[in-house]
Amino acid sequence: MTIPHLQLMSRRVCCLCDDAKAVLATLADEGLCTWETVDVDRDKTLMVSYGLDVPVLVFENRVLFKHRLVEDELKKSLTELGRQDAVGI
Repeated sequence: MTIPHLQLMSRRVCCLCDDAKAVLATLADEGLCTWETVDVDRDKTLMVSYGLDVPVLVFENRVLFKHRLVEDELKKSLTELGRQDAVGI
């Protein structure tokens, strides 16, 4: 099973983004994912795409969550992604 690599579309000053980073750090420590932060303000295209919707959690160009990241819901999503990977979807 491949560990999913997630992208967190974020802004420098964003309290919901900070909350999402804490959730992602916990899940990464548990070995459930890897992740990176992408500052949407540094890229005009991303700014247009995500604007005020941050934080947005993305996996392989697919939006998984917007605004609030709930740890239990993300764990469930990561489990599902792992199952899909195992069967080659």
